[in-house]
Amino acid sequence: MSNKIVVPVVLVLVATLGAFFAVNSQLTSLQSSPAQSQSLGAVSIQFASAGLDAASQGQANGQGQGNGQGQGHTTSGTITNVVVRFTKVEIHAANSTGNDGWTTLNVPETIIDFTQSASVSTIINGASLPAGKYNQIRLFADHVTISMRSGESLVQRTLNIPSGKIEVPITPGGFDLAQSGTVSVTLTFTFNANELAHNPKNMTPVVKAQVA
Repeated sequence: MSNKIVVPVVLVLVATLGAFFAVNSQLTSLQSSPAQSQSLGAVSIQFASAGLDAASQGQANGQGQGNGQGQGHTTSGTITNVVVRFTKVEIHAANSTGNDGWTTLNVPETIIDFTQSASVSTIINGASLPAGKYNQIRLFADHVTISMRSGESLVQRTLNIPSGKIEVPITPGGFDLAQSGTVSVTLTFTFNANELAHNPKNMTPVVKAQVA
């Protein structure tokens, strides 16, 4: 009879000790989380525009029209608006490779007209990121609309950005985000008016990312 009683008692003790260590582990994890949250910094990203390249605007207005002949959708004229719709922004940790290390930054759908060279728009204001070094930003855009005046007519076209994204290295060599630190990155866009006027499908802006 005594052997039959000992076995259940031992099982109860094991179960009790297991529950104790599980609870203790959870408490330790909860206590360590504030320390982890304190290792965050904040990053802000703003878009600026260098406007349309002056030389390319001259080409779009009549010079170099042979670039688009035979495609059936080309028009020469003066570009008046370049509107891009962005849907997502990602930033890359420098100590990661390939697709590892990309963090999605919460951003509302943003529509920006880049023809005004003085325009600056803050797209992300103080996003929290783990402290560390970051070296690249990836922008996702699904819609580009250009407006072009040709004589008395105003023509609008929809273009695509290849792969739906723009990958921009942060110069020079990225930035170090310190614990509780703040960093502001400015993305400056430049567009080639000749490309916009004569390419019926795609466009690729030149984008530079610099720490302000």
